[in-house]
Amino acid sequence: MAKFIYKAKKGLEEIVEGMIEAENQDDAFSEIKRNGLFPMKIEPYTSDATSASLKSQKLSLRKAKIKSKDILIFTQKLSTLIRSKIELLSALKILHEQTEHMHLRDVIIELYEVIKDGKTFSESLQKFPFYFTSLYVNIVKAGETSGRLDSALEQISEFLSREERLKSKVVTTLSYPILLLFVGLASILVLINFVIPKLGAMFEDLSIQLPLMTRIILDLSDISQKSLFWVFIGVVFAIFVLVRLKGRSIFNRFLKRLQKKLPLVGRLIRNQEFAHFTRTLHLLLNSGVSALHSLEIATPNVEDLKLRKQLKEVYERVASGETLAKSMQTYTNLPSFLVKMIAIGEESGRLDEVLDELSHSYTQQVEADIAVISSLLEPLLILALGTILGTIVLSVLLPIFQITQVVH
Repeated sequence: MAKFIYKAKKGLEEIVEGMIEAENQDDAFSEIKRNGLFPMKIEPYTSDATSASLKSQKLSLRKAKIKSKDILIFTQKLSTLIRSKIELLSALKILHEQTEHMHLRDVIIELYEVIKDGKTFSESLQKFPFYFTSLYVNIVKAGETSGRLDSALEQISEFLSREERLKSKVVTTLSYPILLLFVGLASILVLINFVIPKLGAMFEDLSIQLPLMTRIILDLSDISQKSLFWVFIGVVFAIFVLVRLKGRSIFNRFLKRLQKKLPLVGRLIRNQEFAHFTRTLHLLLNSGVSALHSLEIATPNVEDLKLRKQLKEVYERVASGETLAKSMQTYTNLPSFLVKMIAIGEESGRLDEVLDELSHSYTQQVEADIAVISSLLEPLLILALGTILGTIVLSVLLPIFQITQVVH
């Protein structure tokens, strides 16, 4: 059997690339057609041909956007198939046929080919570090070593599910205030730029002395009308700059520093960091990874640069023979409660269980902070927008009251 790389059309517009085994080029052509594709180009597999033909595809895979939720669904389905005693390659083939996400389908094909060439599943996952973190890879490796890949995938699924639930809760909590803010600002813009100017013209015809508040609102309306186009351009430019800077480390550091200065938000971010760190350590230890190696894997996943640097120092101290709790107490500013609990876990030999309890505790604190922020944010927004809209409406009503008094 020989290997061939091909480019083929799927449907009217989609073009796919891949690799297939066949006796000769004609058989490869027939096999591709049987798969519902129309072959455009078929070449024998060689290292040169592969690098030339598949290099762009692999590069696009690494840059392609695959959401964490898609990775979670992939992991859950794969765990179910492996637990049902289906062989790994067959499971990947089934997932490829069922997956609708085009880029994820390509990733699954690549995983399938690497495993078929004799590599392990964990080694194939290392080809896509943007989608499968070192945590994911090492849990799978531990599962392969112990012969419990299904259990390892189940643990990863539970870990990713918790992360997604927390992320979804944050999005759900903030969606209503954001919608409220958008509607409120839109209402203010409509009033200032379309309603107030017409009323202003009517007040000028009446030739009366307008109240100070009314004159201020009319002046603001006049300025807004003249500069509306430039304000729009400025907003679009600001959004463009923010999107471009989103991945820059300097911008991210500034944003994190700003968030931490906000009372409730700062505590929420810290607790979320502690919950993620302890959950990661628990998952690794529970999968049979050594404490030292678990710390090495968990440290790069910490977003706080200062804490990450401190944990690297802790890793070096633990590697030299010091206990984890003592190193954390000396070289980090982690909460004393967290450090003492880890010390208890080390002394009792139940460190993974203690870390699980800590992750649950910090997750509950995060959820409580989200609820508090939500309960405060909504009334504050309503109060602020109501004050602005009320001021505009009052500025319109004052001249009307004045005219009514003159008439009487």
